[in-house]
Amino acid sequence: MLCLLEGLPGFSDLKCEISDLKSLAESISRQLRAWADSLQNTKITGQRYLTDKTRQAEKSARERHEFLENCAESESIRRQNQRGWRKN
Repeated sequence: MLCLLEGLPGFSDLKCEISDLKSLAESISRQLRAWADSLQNTKITGQRYLTDKTRQAEKSARERHEFLENCAESESIRRQNQRGWRKN
C-alpha cells in the first residue's frame, strides 16, 4: 500500500514520510516474524493440546521453581546474617 502511495503523483510531497513508514512497517514485520518463530519453537504445541492435567503440571513446575529460588535466596540471606553475627 505504501509502495503504491509512493508512486502516486498526489503523494510526491510525502515521499520522505512514506519511506519512513515503509521502514517502520518492515521492522515491525521482522519483529512479528521473530515472535512467531519463538512461539513455534516452544515445547507447547498449542492451546488445543493443553489439558487441565498439563496446565496443572506446568503450574506446579513453575511454582516449584519459584519456591526453590526463594529458598536459595533465603539461605543466602541467612548465611550473610550469620557472618555478620560472627563479626560482632
